[in-house]
Amino acid sequence: MTGELEAAGALATAGAVGAAIEGREGGAPGSGNCPNCDAPISGRFCSNCGQHAHPNRKLTGVMGEFLYGLWNFDTKAWRTIPMLIVRPGTLTRNYVYGKRARYLAPLTMFLFAIFVMFFALSTIKAPTNTRDNDVAVSQEDLTEARNDLTQAQTELANARAHPDPDQPAGLEVRLAEQAVRLAEAQVARMERRVAQAQVREHERAARQAAANAGAPIQIDIDDETPTAPPASAETARTTTTTPTTPTATTTPTTPTTPSTNSDDGVETWQDGVRELGQSDDFVVFGGANEELNQRIRSKFANPDLALYQIQDAASKFSFLLAPLSLPFIALLFLWKRGTTLYDHMAYALYALAFAAILFSTVVLLGEIPLISWAAAWLLLALPVHMWFHLKGAYALGWWSATWRTFFMLNFALIVACVFLVTVVVLGLAGN
Repeated sequence: MTGELEAAGALATAGAVGAAIEGREGGAPGSGNCPNCDAPISGRFCSNCGQHAHPNRKLTGVMGEFLYGLWNFDTKAWRTIPMLIVRPGTLTRNYVYGKRARYLAPLTMFLFAIFVMFFALSTIKAPTNTRDNDVAVSQEDLTEARNDLTQAQTELANARAHPDPDQPAGLEVRLAEQAVRLAEAQVARMERRVAQAQVREHERAARQAAANAGAPIQIDIDDETPTAPPASAETARTTTTTPTTPTATTTPTTPTTPSTNSDDGVETWQDGVRELGQSDDFVVFGGANEELNQRIRSKFANPDLALYQIQDAASKFSFLLAPLSLPFIALLFLWKRGTTLYDHMAYALYALAFAAILFSTVVLLGEIPLISWAAAWLLLALPVHMWFHLKGAYALGWWSATWRTFFMLNFALIVACVFLVTVVVLGLAGN
């Protein structure tokens, strides 16, 4: 619930910032002098300082100001959002060529859409990975991992005995050694999984036997192996009713929490992250960045905190999406006369705002059981919207808009990957 409240607070802040950037519309014309700068007023706003002619001093005006700052109900938002969805090219072209009083600025629209997207993402439940606790299945996985290790060791021996003359010296051996290390790590993971499955099997058997006999479960804290329950119901009654004197070496008879993270074979994503951080093969930066590697690996010990830091970095640095996109957009219009970097930035901000709104819609619809299967199909609207946006914003023909849309989609994928890597590194490398 904390994440939803934080996202809602960020949404309100974004609306307030947008209102501060955009100013207000509406209201009756004023008369007399401005209460702020004492200049004569001839309209709804002071021509000297821009303050409204009628400052609101009513208590109900506080809620009105909040609603206005959050949603901008009475003016620009309701004209900008439909235009952004249905006629994005006309919106961008109108704003670039001076028709700006009717619409939210590109930066304001982008910030608002980004915070809406983070609010929608905060509603997603953390996934869980279920795995079978059956010892036989775990043993099969362990056998397969050991076979892979044997094969990797055989390939390493062949590489050392008969190196390929067409390969650089030592390359084949180094690759084979790396494969052996990965196989050994996999065997170690499977051995731990088998041991945990055996412990869980003992615990389930002890709980079942104790439930049948009506006695508490006794689990040895040292090795987490459940002890045998009483042989019969009569013995169980005798054991539970006879008082005993506690000693320093008495084994506790109260049920203990299983050593695994959850019952019935449920493995959360946090478990996988912790296991990844403990792996010796997990290296983010090579060379002289061992301190940074250790800092990132230590963050994986607390996956929930690491995820929060990544989300925080993503929200803080979301504005980087626009400047990262700018060089790619400019590259597609190098020879087109009459376009400037300002035009490209306005296009990028409006396009990113639509993408954020679209992703928010997909996420929210995905939470509805009856239509969740169809929510992902809405993503097909992204290339269609991009085609119409390019065509209208830059007054292009259908062929020019088509090939630019193809390259723009690839550029968007590159920008998204760069941004994702950047926020993950910034989030995990921070203190």
